[in-house]
Amino acid sequence: MRKTFVVASRSGSEVTPLHLLEAAAEFDDGPVGAALAVLRPPASKSGLRGGGARAGWLFLQTQSAARAFAASRGEAMTSAHLVVAALDQHDPQTTAALVAADVDAAQVRRTALATLGVPADLPQLDLPAPTPAGTMGRPPLPEAELDPQAWAVLRWRQAHLPLRQVRRAAHADALRSLESRAAWQVADRFGVDDDQRYSLRYHHEAAVERSVPTGEATHEPQPGPSSGWRPGRRRFVPRFLIGWPTWFGNRRVGLRDAWFRLRTASAYRGQP
Repeated sequence: MRKTFVVASRSGSEVTPLHLLEAAAEFDDGPVGAALAVLRPPASKSGLRGGGARAGWLFLQTQSAARAFAASRGEAMTSAHLVVAALDQHDPQTTAALVAADVDAAQVRRTALATLGVPADLPQLDLPAPTPAGTMGRPPLPEAELDPQAWAVLRWRQAHLPLRQVRRAAHADALRSLESRAAWQVADRFGVDDDQRYSLRYHHEAAVERSVPTGEATHEPQPGPSSGWRPGRRRFVPRFLIGWPTWFGNRRVGLRDAWFRLRTASAYRGQP
């Protein structure tokens, strides 16, 4: 698994199922690696340097499928399990790369299954549901595919944002929090699925962000000498007080949002 992240870091992108196959080609010394040998990088680009890539949603789905496959057989997950899951996923990017490299995916799958002692006619693995659209790097649904009733309500709110009440950064933050919560409530109201829920929130928050005024009116001064803050200064905090600043900070934010919601309630009268 770590080697897959190393391979992905070389390309500067998030980890995908294709990176998993490339890692198997480069680092697996058995039949699976040999079957994918054409995917191995030039010697100048090989090795274990690099890291820090972020797992993409497709890779996470592959990983979950491989883990379930291995668990069903009482085995520890290996590169062979991962390769079978990646091939059964039929990700367009992976499929196109294998075709371009003239790799017989069916033969690679049979090789991986033989390594595990599994019959070659094993049915396609059942892949777990992917992460909801709009989360973990998975693109949200386009606006044209959003639930029309729910999106109409959110569009109405976007047209009636109380922007005149936004005079400071705290007001802008309160408005963002108010509208984010409203997106969840609208999704609950219309009983949409998770793909719709997170996509509605994504597009609504983006529209609100485009409307929120920017500039000095919404930017508060950062801590500095004038505010009494001194870099590197440490204060002793009794053990029983640890966590209180966070608790009070959350309470303050909650009160701020409640105050802003009451102050701007008239702007949303007549919401469909």
